[in-house]
Amino acid sequence: MKKESTFLNYILYSIAFFTLLPNSVKELPFMLLGLFSIVVFIRERKIDTKTFTILVLFFVVNLFSLLYTKDLFYGLKRIEGFLPLLYLAFSYCVFSKMELRFERKFVENWILIFNGSNFVFLIVVSLYFYYQNIPITYNTIRTVFNEIPLINMHPIYLSITSVLGLMSCIYIFRDNLKKCSFLIVVNIILLFLTGARATFIGFFMILFLVLFFGRLSLKIKFSVGVISCFLIYFLFAFNSDFKKRFREMIIPVSYSKVNPNNSTSVRIAVWDCGIQKIKSSNTLIGNGIGDVPSVLQQCYDVQYPELEKYYNTHNQYFSILLGTGLIGLLSFLLFFMYLFVNALKNKNNFLLVLVLFYLYIFNFENIIERKYGILLLLFFLFFVFNIFTKPANKPVETV
Repeated sequence: MKKESTFLNYILYSIAFFTLLPNSVKELPFMLLGLFSIVVFIRERKIDTKTFTILVLFFVVNLFSLLYTKDLFYGLKRIEGFLPLLYLAFSYCVFSKMELRFERKFVENWILIFNGSNFVFLIVVSLYFYYQNIPITYNTIRTVFNEIPLINMHPIYLSITSVLGLMSCIYIFRDNLKKCSFLIVVNIILLFLTGARATFIGFFMILFLVLFFGRLSLKIKFSVGVISCFLIYFLFAFNSDFKKRFREMIIPVSYSKVNPNNSTSVRIAVWDCGIQKIKSSNTLIGNGIGDVPSVLQQCYDVQYPELEKYYNTHNQYFSILLGTGLIGLLSFLLFFMYLFVNALKNKNNFLLVLVLFYLYIFNFENIIERKYGILLLLFFLFFVFNIFTKPANKPVETV
Protein backbone atom coordinates (compact mmCIF):
# COMPACT_ATOMS: atom_id res chain seq x y z
CA MET A 1 0.00 0.00 0.00
CA LYS A 2 2.85 2.35 0.74
CA LYS A 3 4.19 1.89 -2.80
CA GLU A 4 0.76 2.69 -4.23
CA SER A 5 0.41 5.87 -2.15
CA THR A 6 3.90 6.95 -3.19
CA PHE A 7 2.97 6.42 -6.84
CA LEU A 8 -0.18 8.51 -6.33
CA ASN A 9 1.89 11.31 -4.80
CA TYR A 10 4.25 11.27 -7.78
CA ILE A 11 1.31 11.54 -10.17
CA LEU A 12 -0.19 14.46 -8.29
CA TYR A 13 3.15 16.26 -7.98
CA SER A 14 3.71 15.90 -11.74
CA ILE A 15 0.34 17.59 -12.32
CA ALA A 16 1.54 20.51 -10.18
CA PHE A 17 4.14 21.28 -12.90
CA PHE A 18 1.27 21.79 -15.37
CA THR A 19 2.38 25.19 -16.72
CA LEU A 20 5.87 23.92 -17.54
CA LEU A 21 4.94 20.50 -18.94
CA PRO A 22 5.42 20.22 -22.72
CA ASN A 23 2.07 20.30 -24.48
CA SER A 24 2.69 16.86 -25.96
CA VAL A 25 2.67 15.28 -22.48
CA LYS A 26 0.45 17.70 -20.53
CA GLU A 27 -2.40 15.22 -20.30
CA LEU A 28 -0.22 12.24 -19.39
CA PRO A 29 -0.21 12.65 -15.56
CA PHE A 30 -3.98 13.17 -15.59
CA MET A 31 -4.42 9.98 -17.61
CA LEU A 32 -2.15 8.15 -15.16
CA LEU A 33 -4.37 9.38 -12.34
CA GLY A 34 -7.37 7.95 -14.16
CA LEU A 35 -5.64 4.60 -14.69
CA PHE A 36 -4.50 4.49 -11.09
CA SER A 37 -8.07 5.08 -9.89
CA ILE A 38 -9.16 2.06 -11.94
CA VAL A 39 -6.56 -0.06 -10.12
CA VAL A 40 -7.80 1.24 -6.78
CA PHE A 41 -11.42 0.59 -7.76
CA ILE A 42 -10.68 -3.00 -8.79
CA ARG A 43 -9.14 -3.61 -5.37
CA GLU A 44 -11.56 -1.65 -3.20
CA ARG A 45 -14.80 -1.96 -5.22
CA LYS A 46 -15.92 1.44 -3.98
CA ILE A 47 -17.28 4.30 -6.07
CA ASP A 48 -19.90 7.00 -5.58
CA THR A 49 -22.20 5.80 -8.38
CA LYS A 50 -24.80 8.56 -8.00
CA THR A 51 -22.19 11.33 -8.19
CA PHE A 52 -20.42 9.67 -11.12
CA THR A 53 -23.70 9.48 -13.08
CA ILE A 54 -24.35 13.19 -12.54
CA LEU A 55 -20.81 14.25 -13.44
CA VAL A 56 -20.57 12.24 -16.68
CA LEU A 57 -24.06 13.05 -17.95
CA PHE A 58 -22.78 15.97 -20.03
CA PHE A 59 -20.20 13.69 -21.66
CA VAL A 60 -22.88 11.11 -22.45
CA VAL A 61 -25.14 13.75 -24.02
CA ASN A 62 -22.30 14.89 -26.30
CA LEU A 63 -21.48 11.29 -27.16
CA PHE A 64 -25.11 10.71 -28.14
CA SER A 65 -25.03 13.79 -30.40
CA LEU A 66 -22.59 11.96 -32.69
CA LEU A 67 -25.63 10.04 -33.97
CA TYR A 68 -27.04 13.14 -35.68
CA THR A 69 -24.01 15.35 -36.30
CA LYS A 70 -22.98 15.79 -39.93
CA ASP A 71 -19.27 16.39 -39.36
CA LEU A 72 -18.50 13.12 -37.61
CA PHE A 73 -14.72 13.60 -37.84
CA TYR A 74 -14.78 16.87 -35.91
CA GLY A 75 -17.37 15.43 -33.55
CA LEU A 76 -15.08 12.54 -32.64
CA LYS A 77 -12.26 15.02 -32.11
CA ARG A 78 -14.41 16.97 -29.65
CA ILE A 79 -15.40 13.78 -27.82
CA GLU A 80 -11.71 12.93 -27.47
CA GLY A 81 -11.22 16.36 -25.93
CA PHE A 82 -14.01 15.65 -23.45
CA LEU A 83 -12.52 12.36 -22.24
CA PRO A 84 -11.18 13.98 -19.02
CA LEU A 85 -14.84 14.46 -18.06
CA LEU A 86 -15.00 10.68 -17.93
CA TYR A 87 -11.75 9.56 -16.33
CA LEU A 88 -11.23 12.46 -13.89
CA ALA A 89 -14.83 12.19 -12.70
CA PHE A 90 -14.19 8.48 -12.17
CA SER A 91 -11.03 9.24 -10.19
CA TYR A 92 -12.85 11.76 -8.02
CA CYS A 93 -15.74 9.39 -7.30
CA VAL A 94 -13.39 6.55 -6.40
CA PHE A 95 -11.17 8.57 -4.07
CA SER A 96 -14.00 10.56 -2.47
CA LYS A 97 -15.85 7.31 -1.69
CA MET A 98 -12.72 6.09 0.10
CA GLU A 99 -12.67 9.36 2.07
CA LEU A 100 -9.10 9.94 1.01
CA ARG A 101 -7.26 12.58 3.06
CA PHE A 102 -4.02 14.41 2.34
CA GLU A 103 -1.65 15.80 4.93
CA ARG A 104 -1.38 19.59 4.96
CA LYS A 105 2.33 19.41 4.12
CA PHE A 106 1.57 17.59 0.88
CA VAL A 107 -1.05 20.17 -0.09
CA GLU A 108 1.36 23.02 0.73
CA ASN A 109 4.07 21.46 -1.44
CA TRP A 110 1.65 20.85 -4.30
CA ILE A 111 0.39 24.42 -4.32
CA LEU A 112 3.91 25.80 -3.95
CA ILE A 113 5.03 23.79 -7.00
CA PHE A 114 2.01 24.91 -9.03
CA ASN A 115 2.58 28.58 -8.24
CA GLY A 116 6.34 28.17 -8.60
CA SER A 117 5.77 26.82 -12.10
CA ASN A 118 3.91 30.01 -12.99
CA PHE A 119 6.91 31.99 -11.72
CA VAL A 120 9.38 29.90 -13.72
CA PHE A 121 7.16 30.30 -16.79
CA LEU A 122 7.53 34.07 -16.50
CA ILE A 123 11.31 33.68 -16.29
CA VAL A 124 11.34 31.40 -19.35
CA VAL A 125 9.31 33.94 -21.32
CA SER A 126 11.73 36.72 -20.28
CA LEU A 127 14.74 34.66 -21.40
CA TYR A 128 13.00 33.85 -24.68
CA PHE A 129 12.55 37.56 -25.39
CA TYR A 130 16.18 38.22 -24.51
CA TYR A 131 17.76 35.48 -26.63
CA GLN A 132 15.38 35.91 -29.57
CA ASN A 133 15.86 39.67 -29.45
CA ILE A 134 12.11 40.28 -29.69
CA PRO A 135 10.89 43.85 -29.11
CA ILE A 136 8.99 43.95 -25.83
CA THR A 137 5.47 45.25 -26.34
CA TYR A 138 2.18 44.23 -24.81
CA ASN A 139 1.05 42.52 -28.01
CA THR A 140 4.33 40.63 -28.54
CA ILE A 141 4.16 39.30 -24.98
CA ARG A 142 0.67 37.92 -25.61
CA THR A 143 1.85 36.44 -28.89
CA VAL A 144 4.86 34.76 -27.30
CA PHE A 145 2.62 33.17 -24.66
CA ASN A 146 0.79 31.44 -27.49
CA GLU A 147 3.88 30.61 -29.58
CA ILE A 148 6.78 29.87 -27.23
CA PRO A 149 8.08 26.35 -28.09
CA LEU A 150 6.84 23.30 -26.19
CA ILE A 151 4.98 25.09 -23.38
CA ASN A 152 2.98 27.68 -25.34
CA MET A 153 -0.44 28.46 -23.91
CA HIS A 154 -3.27 30.64 -25.13
CA PRO A 155 -3.50 33.84 -23.01
CA ILE A 156 -7.03 33.10 -21.76
CA TYR A 157 -6.00 29.71 -20.34
CA LEU A 158 -2.84 31.20 -18.91
CA SER A 159 -4.92 33.89 -17.21
CA ILE A 160 -7.11 31.22 -15.62
CA THR A 161 -3.98 29.40 -14.48
CA SER A 162 -2.86 32.57 -12.71
CA VAL A 163 -6.26 32.97 -10.99
CA LEU A 164 -6.13 29.35 -9.83
CA GLY A 165 -2.65 30.07 -8.50
CA LEU A 166 -3.94 33.14 -6.66
CA MET A 167 -6.79 31.26 -5.05
CA SER A 168 -4.67 28.30 -4.03
CA CYS A 169 -1.86 30.36 -2.46
CA ILE A 170 -4.37 32.47 -0.50
CA TYR A 171 -6.02 29.28 0.74
CA ILE A 172 -2.90 27.47 1.91
CA PHE A 173 -0.44 30.29 2.74
CA ARG A 174 -2.88 32.69 4.39
CA ASP A 175 -0.84 32.59 7.61
CA ASN A 176 2.45 33.26 5.83
CA LEU A 177 2.27 36.87 4.66
CA LYS A 178 5.64 36.98 2.88
CA LYS A 179 5.15 33.81 0.86
CA CYS A 180 1.52 34.63 0.11
CA SER A 181 2.35 38.19 -1.00
CA PHE A 182 5.14 37.06 -3.33
CA LEU A 183 2.97 34.46 -5.05
CA ILE A 184 0.10 36.95 -5.37
CA VAL A 185 2.42 39.43 -7.10
CA VAL A 186 3.68 36.71 -9.49
CA ASN A 187 0.19 35.64 -10.47
CA ILE A 188 -1.20 39.16 -10.82
CA ILE A 189 1.69 40.07 -13.15
CA LEU A 190 1.04 36.92 -15.19
CA LEU A 191 -2.67 37.71 -15.30
CA PHE A 192 -1.97 41.29 -16.34
CA LEU A 193 0.38 40.26 -19.15
CA THR A 194 -2.21 37.91 -20.67
CA GLY A 195 -4.53 40.86 -21.22
CA ALA A 196 -7.58 38.67 -20.55
CA ARG A 197 -10.18 41.23 -19.57
CA ALA A 198 -12.92 38.84 -18.49
CA THR A 199 -10.53 36.95 -16.23
CA PHE A 200 -9.09 40.18 -14.87
CA ILE A 201 -12.55 41.40 -13.89
CA GLY A 202 -13.27 37.96 -12.49
CA PHE A 203 -10.17 38.30 -10.34
CA PHE A 204 -11.71 41.33 -8.61
CA MET A 205 -14.82 39.29 -7.91
CA ILE A 206 -12.76 36.43 -6.48
CA LEU A 207 -10.64 38.82 -4.43
CA PHE A 208 -13.74 40.34 -2.88
CA LEU A 209 -15.34 36.97 -2.13
CA VAL A 210 -12.16 35.48 -0.69
CA LEU A 211 -11.39 38.51 1.46
CA PHE A 212 -14.99 38.88 2.60
CA PHE A 213 -15.90 35.24 3.19
CA GLY A 214 -12.48 33.62 3.60
CA ARG A 215 -11.30 32.54 7.03
CA LEU A 216 -8.35 34.91 7.01
CA SER A 217 -6.99 37.13 9.73
CA LEU A 218 -7.79 40.83 9.44
CA LYS A 219 -4.08 41.52 8.91
CA ILE A 220 -3.90 39.11 5.95
CA LYS A 221 -7.12 40.46 4.42
CA PHE A 222 -5.90 44.03 4.65
CA SER A 223 -2.41 43.22 3.33
CA VAL A 224 -3.65 41.12 0.41
CA GLY A 225 -6.23 43.74 -0.53
CA VAL A 226 -3.76 46.64 -0.42
CA ILE A 227 -1.01 44.77 -2.30
CA SER A 228 -3.42 43.63 -5.03
CA CYS A 229 -5.04 47.04 -5.52
CA PHE A 230 -1.70 48.89 -5.55
CA LEU A 231 -0.19 46.46 -8.05
CA ILE A 232 -3.23 46.67 -10.33
CA TYR A 233 -3.20 50.47 -10.20
CA PHE A 234 0.49 50.49 -11.00
CA LEU A 235 0.03 48.16 -13.99
CA PHE A 236 -2.85 50.23 -15.38
CA ALA A 237 -1.01 53.49 -14.90
CA PHE A 238 2.07 52.44 -16.85
CA ASN A 239 0.56 50.40 -19.70
CA SER A 240 -1.51 52.26 -22.28
CA ASP A 241 -2.17 49.09 -24.33
CA PHE A 242 -3.87 47.42 -21.38
CA LYS A 243 -5.98 50.51 -20.76
CA LYS A 244 -6.88 50.55 -24.46
CA ARG A 245 -8.21 46.98 -24.26
CA PHE A 246 -10.56 48.02 -21.46
CA ARG A 247 -11.50 51.26 -23.20
CA GLU A 248 -12.74 49.21 -26.16
CA MET A 249 -15.50 47.89 -23.91
CA ILE A 250 -17.13 51.29 -23.37
CA ILE A 251 -16.65 53.21 -26.63
CA PRO A 252 -19.77 53.18 -28.89
CA VAL A 253 -17.85 52.33 -32.07
CA SER A 254 -17.12 48.85 -30.70
CA TYR A 255 -20.83 48.08 -30.92
CA SER A 256 -21.73 49.92 -34.13
CA LYS A 257 -19.52 48.13 -36.67
CA VAL A 258 -17.25 45.12 -36.99
CA ASN A 259 -13.54 45.81 -36.62
CA PRO A 260 -11.26 42.72 -36.69
CA ASN A 261 -8.68 44.70 -34.67
CA ASN A 262 -11.16 45.42 -31.88
CA SER A 263 -11.74 42.32 -29.77
CA THR A 264 -14.94 43.71 -28.26
CA SER A 265 -16.33 44.41 -31.73
CA VAL A 266 -15.43 40.88 -32.86
CA ARG A 267 -17.07 39.36 -29.79
CA ILE A 268 -20.32 41.26 -30.41
CA ALA A 269 -20.42 39.95 -33.99
CA VAL A 270 -19.69 36.40 -32.86
CA TRP A 271 -22.38 36.54 -30.18
CA ASP A 272 -24.89 37.87 -32.72
CA CYS A 273 -24.28 34.90 -35.02
CA GLY A 274 -24.36 32.51 -32.09
CA ILE A 275 -27.77 33.77 -30.95
CA GLN A 276 -29.17 33.69 -34.48
CA LYS A 277 -28.05 30.11 -35.05
CA ILE A 278 -29.33 28.99 -31.64
CA LYS A 279 -32.78 30.30 -32.58
CA SER A 280 -32.75 28.37 -35.87
CA SER A 281 -31.35 25.15 -34.39
CA ASN A 282 -33.17 22.24 -32.77
CA THR A 283 -34.03 23.59 -29.32
CA LEU A 284 -33.72 20.29 -27.47
CA ILE A 285 -30.77 18.53 -29.09
CA GLY A 286 -28.94 21.20 -31.12
CA ASN A 287 -27.00 20.49 -34.31
CA GLY A 288 -24.63 17.84 -32.98
CA ILE A 289 -21.24 18.40 -31.38
CA GLY A 290 -19.40 18.22 -34.72
CA ASP A 291 -21.40 20.86 -36.57
CA VAL A 292 -20.92 23.93 -34.39
CA PRO A 293 -18.01 25.42 -36.43
CA SER A 294 -19.74 24.97 -39.80
CA VAL A 295 -23.02 26.41 -38.52
CA LEU A 296 -21.26 29.51 -37.19
CA GLN A 297 -19.10 29.92 -40.30
CA GLN A 298 -22.22 30.04 -42.48
CA CYS A 299 -23.38 33.08 -40.53
CA TYR A 300 -19.93 34.74 -40.59
CA ASP A 301 -19.63 34.34 -44.36
CA VAL A 302 -22.99 35.98 -44.98
CA GLN A 303 -23.22 38.67 -42.32
CA TYR A 304 -19.67 39.35 -41.11
CA PRO A 305 -17.17 38.67 -43.92
CA GLU A 306 -14.86 41.22 -42.23
CA LEU A 307 -13.94 38.57 -39.67
CA GLU A 308 -11.96 36.71 -42.37
CA LYS A 309 -11.35 33.68 -40.09
CA TYR A 310 -13.28 31.32 -37.83
CA TYR A 311 -14.09 32.32 -34.25
CA ASN A 312 -15.70 30.11 -31.66
CA THR A 313 -18.76 31.45 -29.83
CA HIS A 314 -16.71 33.09 -27.04
CA ASN A 315 -19.51 31.91 -24.78
CA GLN A 316 -19.52 28.35 -23.48
CA TYR A 317 -23.28 28.32 -23.01
CA PHE A 318 -23.89 29.36 -26.64
CA SER A 319 -21.53 26.64 -27.86
CA ILE A 320 -23.36 23.98 -25.84
CA LEU A 321 -26.78 25.15 -27.05
CA LEU A 322 -25.58 24.99 -30.66
CA GLY A 323 -24.10 21.53 -30.20
CA THR A 324 -26.48 19.68 -27.88
CA GLY A 325 -29.35 22.07 -27.22
CA LEU A 326 -31.19 22.51 -23.94
CA ILE A 327 -30.51 18.91 -22.96
CA GLY A 328 -26.78 19.55 -23.21
CA LEU A 329 -26.99 22.86 -21.33
CA LEU A 330 -29.05 21.37 -18.50
CA SER A 331 -26.65 18.45 -18.09
CA PHE A 332 -23.75 20.93 -18.04
CA LEU A 333 -25.41 23.12 -15.41
CA LEU A 334 -26.35 20.03 -13.37
CA PHE A 335 -22.63 19.21 -13.18
CA PHE A 336 -21.85 22.57 -11.56
CA MET A 337 -25.01 22.67 -9.49
CA TYR A 338 -24.03 19.39 -7.86
CA LEU A 339 -20.58 20.70 -6.98
CA PHE A 340 -22.05 23.98 -5.75
CA VAL A 341 -24.55 22.25 -3.44
CA ASN A 342 -21.82 19.90 -2.24
CA ALA A 343 -19.61 22.90 -1.43
CA LEU A 344 -22.44 24.57 0.48
CA LYS A 345 -23.12 21.41 2.42
CA ASN A 346 -19.46 21.05 3.42
CA LYS A 347 -18.98 24.81 3.95
CA ASN A 348 -16.19 24.77 1.38
CA ASN A 349 -16.00 28.48 0.55
CA PHE A 350 -13.08 28.18 -1.85
CA LEU A 351 -14.90 25.57 -3.95
CA LEU A 352 -17.97 27.82 -3.97
CA VAL A 353 -15.91 30.74 -5.25
CA LEU A 354 -14.27 28.58 -7.91
CA VAL A 355 -17.62 27.29 -9.20
CA LEU A 356 -18.97 30.85 -9.37
CA PHE A 357 -15.83 32.04 -11.14
CA TYR A 358 -16.16 29.43 -13.88
CA LEU A 359 -19.90 30.04 -14.30
CA TYR A 360 -18.99 33.69 -14.81
CA ILE A 361 -16.07 33.13 -17.20
CA PHE A 362 -18.17 30.78 -19.37
CA ASN A 363 -20.08 33.90 -20.47
CA PHE A 364 -17.01 35.18 -22.30
CA GLU A 365 -14.80 32.21 -23.19
CA ASN A 366 -15.09 28.63 -24.42
CA ILE A 367 -12.97 27.15 -21.64
CA ILE A 368 -13.63 23.50 -22.42
CA GLU A 369 -12.79 23.85 -26.12
CA ARG A 370 -9.12 22.99 -25.45
CA LYS A 371 -7.78 20.04 -23.54
CA TYR A 372 -5.69 21.94 -21.01
CA GLY A 373 -8.64 24.17 -20.20
CA ILE A 374 -10.81 21.25 -19.20
CA LEU A 375 -7.97 19.48 -17.38
CA LEU A 376 -7.34 22.46 -15.09
CA LEU A 377 -11.05 23.03 -14.58
CA LEU A 378 -11.74 19.46 -13.49
CA PHE A 379 -8.62 18.91 -11.40
CA PHE A 380 -9.15 22.03 -9.30
CA LEU A 381 -12.87 21.32 -8.88
CA PHE A 382 -12.39 17.66 -7.99
CA PHE A 383 -9.07 17.63 -6.16
CA VAL A 384 -7.40 20.93 -5.20
CA PHE A 385 -10.46 22.65 -3.72
CA ASN A 386 -12.27 19.46 -2.89
CA ILE A 387 -10.37 16.35 -1.81
CA PHE A 388 -7.20 18.33 -0.95
CA THR A 389 -9.13 20.68 1.33
CA LYS A 390 -10.68 17.99 3.51
CA PRO A 391 -9.23 17.64 7.02
CA ALA A 392 -6.21 15.32 7.14
CA ASN A 393 -7.49 13.08 9.89
CA LYS A 394 -5.76 10.08 8.38
CA PRO A 395 -2.64 9.82 6.21
CA VAL A 396 -2.54 9.27 2.49
CA GLU A 397 -0.91 5.85 3.08
CA THR A 398 -4.38 4.43 3.62
CA VAL A 399 -4.94 4.42 -0.16
